[in-house]
Amino acid sequence: MDRRPRLVAVLDDTATGCHRAQLHNTTISWSVNGRFVRSFRMSETKPTIEHVLFARFATEPNVPVVSLCIFGIDTLNIYYYSGESFLVALPFAVARVCSLQQGLLVQRQATESLVFGSSLPSLFSLQSPRSEFTMLGLGHLPDMDRVTRNQHVMLSPTPSRATSGAIPVFNDPNIELLDTASSRSGGSAQYVLCWDSSARRHLVYQCIVIDQPADSADYTGDPDPSLSQFSGISQLSSASRPRMARQTSLSVQRRTSAAPPIGPLAAAASRRKSGFTSAVKNDRRSSIMFGRVSFNDSPAPSYAADIFYEQRQMRAQVVLQLCWTERRQRDEPCADARICVVQSVVGSNVLCLMAGGTVVTLDAAFEEIMRCPAASMAPVRATRPDMDDLLLVSSAGNLQLAPGGTIKPLPLQRNYPPNILRVVYTQSSKVALETSGHTAEVSVQVPILPLARSLVASLSFVLSQTAYPLLWRAAIALFMYCKAQDDQVGRLLSLLLHGSDKRVASAALPARVKAELRDRASAVLFAFRMVYEDTALQKSETFEHLSALGQFMLQFSLHTGQTRVHQALVRAGMVPAATVDAVGISVKTRQRSADSDAAVVPSLTKWALSAADSQMQSFPTLDHIGNLFGITDAEPAAGARDSTKLLNITSNMLYQLMIERDTALVLRQLANDKDPMRLICQLSTDMQWLVHSVIETMKLRCISSWPLSVLALIGRHDMIANTNENFDGNDLATSGQAYESALGGVSTSTEPKSITELCEQVLESSRTETETWEQSSKAQEFSTVAFSRDLRLEEVERLLNMRAPTFTAISLGESSDPDDPNGPRLQFLTHLAQRVLALPLSQALLRYSSQQLKPQSSLPIIYPKVAARFRGHKTDITWTPGEAEMNWPLFHSGVAAALSVERDQLCSVHSSWVLLNWPSEPDDSNDSTGSAAREFDAAMASHAGFLLGMGLLSVDKSESSEGSASKQDAGRGPLCNMPPWQAFKYLSKRHGLTSIALLLGCACAHRGTMNSSVSKILSLHIPNLLPPGSSELMLLSYGTQASALLGLGLLYMQSQNRRMVEVMLHELEITQGEARDSSNRLENSDPAESTAECYSLSAGFALGLVAIGCGQSTQSLADLKLLDALSALVSESYGTASISMRTRVSTNRDSSQQETVLNDFADMDISAEREMVSDLGPIAAIGLVFLGTNYNLAAQRLSLPRSIPHLRVLDPFVVMWKLLMQSLIMLEDIQPTLEWIESKIPAACTQDPAADNEELTSDLFRIRLHAVAAVCFAMALKYAGSENAAAHAAILHHFDALATVAAKPSLSYESSLTKAAAQSCLDIMCISASLVVAGSGDISTMKRLRSLHSATGSRLYGNHMASHMALGLLFIGGGAQFTISNSTASIALLTIAFFPRFPQHYTDNNEHLQAWRHLWALCVVPRCLVVRDVSTGKMCKDAVVVLGNKRAVSPLLFPLLEDTSAIQVDAPGYIPLKLDIATNSHARELLSRRRVLYLQPMQNAQDLADLSQYKEWLAATLHSVEQLIQTWHSADPARTISTIQSVQRLRIYVRVSRSSSLLPNAHDSSALALTNNGNWAESTFLTWLAVRKHVLGLGQLDQCRRLLTRYWTGSVSEADEPQSYTLIALLYATLDLPSPADAMAIAKQEIKTVKEFKEYFEPKLTVQHTKDEVLERLCHLTQTGSVSEYVIKEAHIAGKCEMDDDERCYSFIQGLQQEPREYVRKREANGFIDVAATALRYERLSDN
Repeated sequence: MDRRPRLVAVLDDTATGCHRAQLHNTTISWSVNGRFVRSFRMSETKPTIEHVLFARFATEPNVPVVSLCIFGIDTLNIYYYSGESFLVALPFAVARVCSLQQGLLVQRQATESLVFGSSLPSLFSLQSPRSEFTMLGLGHLPDMDRVTRNQHVMLSPTPSRATSGAIPVFNDPNIELLDTASSRSGGSAQYVLCWDSSARRHLVYQCIVIDQPADSADYTGDPDPSLSQFSGISQLSSASRPRMARQTSLSVQRRTSAAPPIGPLAAAASRRKSGFTSAVKNDRRSSIMFGRVSFNDSPAPSYAADIFYEQRQMRAQVVLQLCWTERRQRDEPCADARICVVQSVVGSNVLCLMAGGTVVTLDAAFEEIMRCPAASMAPVRATRPDMDDLLLVSSAGNLQLAPGGTIKPLPLQRNYPPNILRVVYTQSSKVALETSGHTAEVSVQVPILPLARSLVASLSFVLSQTAYPLLWRAAIALFMYCKAQDDQVGRLLSLLLHGSDKRVASAALPARVKAELRDRASAVLFAFRMVYEDTALQKSETFEHLSALGQFMLQFSLHTGQTRVHQALVRAGMVPAATVDAVGISVKTRQRSADSDAAVVPSLTKWALSAADSQMQSFPTLDHIGNLFGITDAEPAAGARDSTKLLNITSNMLYQLMIERDTALVLRQLANDKDPMRLICQLSTDMQWLVHSVIETMKLRCISSWPLSVLALIGRHDMIANTNENFDGNDLATSGQAYESALGGVSTSTEPKSITELCEQVLESSRTETETWEQSSKAQEFSTVAFSRDLRLEEVERLLNMRAPTFTAISLGESSDPDDPNGPRLQFLTHLAQRVLALPLSQALLRYSSQQLKPQSSLPIIYPKVAARFRGHKTDITWTPGEAEMNWPLFHSGVAAALSVERDQLCSVHSSWVLLNWPSEPDDSNDSTGSAAREFDAAMASHAGFLLGMGLLSVDKSESSEGSASKQDAGRGPLCNMPPWQAFKYLSKRHGLTSIALLLGCACAHRGTMNSSVSKILSLHIPNLLPPGSSELMLLSYGTQASALLGLGLLYMQSQNRRMVEVMLHELEITQGEARDSSNRLENSDPAESTAECYSLSAGFALGLVAIGCGQSTQSLADLKLLDALSALVSESYGTASISMRTRVSTNRDSSQQETVLNDFADMDISAEREMVSDLGPIAAIGLVFLGTNYNLAAQRLSLPRSIPHLRVLDPFVVMWKLLMQSLIMLEDIQPTLEWIESKIPAACTQDPAADNEELTSDLFRIRLHAVAAVCFAMALKYAGSENAAAHAAILHHFDALATVAAKPSLSYESSLTKAAAQSCLDIMCISASLVVAGSGDISTMKRLRSLHSATGSRLYGNHMASHMALGLLFIGGGAQFTISNSTASIALLTIAFFPRFPQHYTDNNEHLQAWRHLWALCVVPRCLVVRDVSTGKMCKDAVVVLGNKRAVSPLLFPLLEDTSAIQVDAPGYIPLKLDIATNSHARELLSRRRVLYLQPMQNAQDLADLSQYKEWLAATLHSVEQLIQTWHSADPARTISTIQSVQRLRIYVRVSRSSSLLPNAHDSSALALTNNGNWAESTFLTWLAVRKHVLGLGQLDQCRRLLTRYWTGSVSEADEPQSYTLIALLYATLDLPSPADAMAIAKQEIKTVKEFKEYFEPKLTVQHTKDEVLERLCHLTQTGSVSEYVIKEAHIAGKCEMDDDERCYSFIQGLQQEPREYVRKREANGFIDVAATALRYERLSDN
């Protein structure tokens, strides 16, 4: 028994590598690239392994995942490479299975006892483990047109049943599946090979998969409305589908949320009572199998056939089309047939079929290309890295290679094993060969030198489509026998020149190829010259290869009679071999062809220097060969254009630099490449520096409208970030590091932490969550930048600390009773509790969005702790409150904990995380004292607040970056996607606070969306919206009902929904017109209980939110006459006061004071008033409906009485409420002045400054205090978050006045009422003062609020709540990061949140529910415009932002973008940014949402090492020229070419360095410091002058002149020809000498003899000598004294030499000292005279 593992499946995946599956006994092992991945042990209880293969399934669109498929008898195990596994039940016995590009192709096994076999389908496809097996369609040409367009194609069981547009299924039982194939180089083409046993034909089908979503369900819709009458078309809903479990390799099994599909087949099968079932089975590992419909061929019962016929039609997913067929003889074998796909030399797919010992290749039109005998075949990547060739095994057991599958095979004669039987598998260029004894893995790759590959590929532009493959075959045969790659270029050129190779007989060119090479000699030279120029730009290529290529081009030009081309090549620096015909060709036998114009032979240097900018044309490419030489039958080979990619990109960059049109086009072609950094690294050092300098210069001049690819290439990631919606800082930082490493930059890495830092980190993480509140790095960053100069933030954190004990100077004697209610200890703790228990509301503001979320753990909630340390005691004494007193403070603590989470992180949290924070149920059996139950109640109260905070933090989709969403869409957050069952789980607890929090939180999360599900949940809690018979819900508290009603207003916010407006109006009418005695309800201990007053107020708020600011403008609500209806609900009886005032007086005063106050209202019917509610709700509705409309009629309906008697009987709070709403209606009239505040106060309550002795009465004075507070609150709402100095000063003025009144002692009853009124008004003044400067941390406001922090008996729970919330507003989110919006919707929400009447005790919800105090969270917006580093995301220090004429340091208050056209940002160490938002509306909108500007660090934009390397190259070029001049008569050809190329590129750099695209701008002084362009341009010019000087010195030699003259006249002897080539090339590379033809043309016109010719051209070699010397002296001239002396020296050197004005200006400015040089540049002088005058003017100004 063979115990060796057997290879059962192989897959060569281009993305992940070579996958192999080996079977050893019952164990299957999976390895990737030789590395073991996992193994699968099939136990004895498992079914027999029938088939094993690899397949690909897409988990995401266009992202296939490799999986291992193991077929048993009735099950299919699918194992993903990622570790997931699926167990699929097979609906039929599987005969054959093959893999497709995505999915499986399965053939059903047929039996002889076939009853319905002629109708049942035989081929099925499985596109996903979650989908059903689908039948294949058999299409024809008209059907394939619809298939390729991905239109709906229906399947019909038989052609006779097919309706219009339907295609039959593949149901021929005589056709067997053999093999499938697809291209490994990409593309969607895939083919299926089948065998028709009845007709003895091999059939090739093209397989087309209609696009389906990844892991999507089968089509469950009705394919044809006319077929809906059939019961089999009925579909299953997604809710009724069973869930599927995914088993992973980990110990924890993950379950998917997507339900597996049950297609129509399973739906029909489920209606059967017996027979073929589709049950869901479980295996031993608890993996769930899919329900599949059986298609077994049993005679009875015939349910499968009935199912098939019942379906009639269904949508096709995979369609086959017959493409090719061939009949086989009886004696020909057919079982071993297989197919594969390779690529031809031009890149098109070639289908290869092997059957009966013969291989047939077919082109794209399925026409036969080649037929040859073979025993085995396989695709292999032998000659091309990304394309396959055809590998064959001959009948003799030898390997053969057919390049491209279209050429006659070549024998492979390397050391391969003999007697090869077949190819087992292929892995890229490696193949596994099976011999008689074993399996051997060998490599069949043919190593090809890149230059040799480029030369052969360039000829595909020249030769015809029939000749080029023959050339490619001969080249491959030649390359196979080259022992060293360096020999490939020489032997290839010899092959092209001679037509054969002496060593390799198979490497011979046919006669037709040699004829085309001879006839198209000019095109051949053009193509080779392009490759020559491209190779010269490469850094890794040696000049020996260039020398060999140059020698070939010279000899080939002479051989084909291209004389003028030969002269042009000589001038380009190409040096021939020792003899002209070194390859053995006789001069007499040279072929003569038409001599073409030498101009068509491209020269990069000549092109760059010859033409003027206005007449310059782009440099030609290989694609121009057809037009230049009239070649029409050539087709470029695959990848042939890449052979000159460097040349194309470089020439395009130079062209754009020289014509100076569009700067963005300079680097566009380079940026469009897949890997531009790799191309830059391939360039030579000098050219790489040129590209680098262009990139660095473009960084300063780029604009946001440039293509993103160009911006990414030049490293302006800040431009991308400021204009791109999907900016990812991590990706850009990574690309920036890649750019630095590509250019030789130094990469910085994070240093490892020391042991001390690690220990500190461990200790920090071990602290309990209740001791510290970890602030996120983002919040810390804002706080550090904004408040780093003082300790104001630390002081606020100390004041608002809920856990720290309070130290008091009160001394407790030994005889003091700790339980005495009148004792000093308990009194102080009671007063302290009033302050501490109000702190959670301020903590919610201070810690807003400042804590990092940990989704794997629950959110810690910090409870307030009332503790004090008295003088003389060493321990803290705590206060134990009652159970009811702590419910609302704990609720506020939960809200504070939830709001502390960063809202950006919360958007991605799943709704299941909310359940993670659910408190654990107590164990009543072990809780004898009831402490566990009390802890659970406290946890439930805090968890209720947590729910509300989750809803408040949800981000509206309309404000997110994804764009606008539909009205039904929710925002982003845990409560936005909460399923209904989870919501009802909370509501079923009937916990008051939880119900309030959930209803209000869901409404906030879905605000303005009119979500139907949330609307139904809210309506269930409003009694008047329930149907009859729902009286049991009336037991809900008023607080729950009021929250549900306000939630409806938030849900339908700004929608003007008529139904909701009618509901709210009806609720107001009911509460105002009917008696609602809630005295018995208030006795309930439910903390959510409230009064009808609160319900009425919520109805008014809800009505205002639905129709906020609509006024009289809406037509849908016009017939409701809201103003009249609401005005009728406002009481006009001035003789009655609201019951709320009675409640407040009874709360604040003792019994004697209450009796005195009630005597003032003796004339009123108090018994009737007890059951009525106030007018606050209708007044609020009028104010919010007409908010900001400036509708005078609506404001007049809220006017106050003018007579003093009527004014006195009004409740001062009603006066405040009416004045507030009246001011909000006339919002545009609000002015931030003291005069406007005084004008809004009733005339009866104004004080005349002239009447010193006249004072207001106490009741009028209290009304004045309330009026001032109302007007100041309205002003604060309008200017909320704006930091308006005038409004803030006006509010602080009245704040101080109210604080003075509240601080006066109360010596009488009237004074006590006045003090109480002043204290109540001071609460709202605290909020007003902080609203205007919210988030700024204003120190003056903080001082005033800090003075109200004392825990005295005069300040109650509500007073502390107001002052603490104001302090939290001042430092919201830690300060400087957020502020409060002043939009219309925000004003309405702030009015609700900061309702001017604060609670008197912990459980006070009589008029306003405490949960509504947190609605301010819906109005928080980013406060500042922040400048950040694009690579790190950190804030930039000292960044100056210029907005028009204003300059500010970041972070700054966000400006009004409507008044700004452009934004400029400058920061030390960063590239200046200028963002035009006037024309770029997208950037404006993005900036208004993000409020962040990104800057690019300057250190990434400069690399001095590259500049030093460039200077080293300049020095090496000068040295090589000197060496070549000294040894030109015996110079090495390779060194000559290297020197000539360096000199030619040096001339290009001199020309390009003067381009305006590279020169620094005169007004930008940082440009020169950043790019050092002046430095490198000057060095380039000086080197060029030195080179030119040396060459001119050589040109003055008589020997050189005689040789040049002989070259022009064509009398160069063969003896001195190689030396003359070196000299001539150097002269032409340096000097602007005419060509021989031009020289002879001039000689014919003016010169008759050779002597005259010599004398005429002698000055041409020396005329520029004087000018060059002058330029060199001027470049070395620098200013050492005054400017006048410098000007005189410069004029003395220049003399009368005729010089270019720009060159003289450049050298003059460079020689000036720094200060005068900058002065001249800023003045932008034109011409040398103007430049010199400007410099002298600077000297005079300096002297003065």
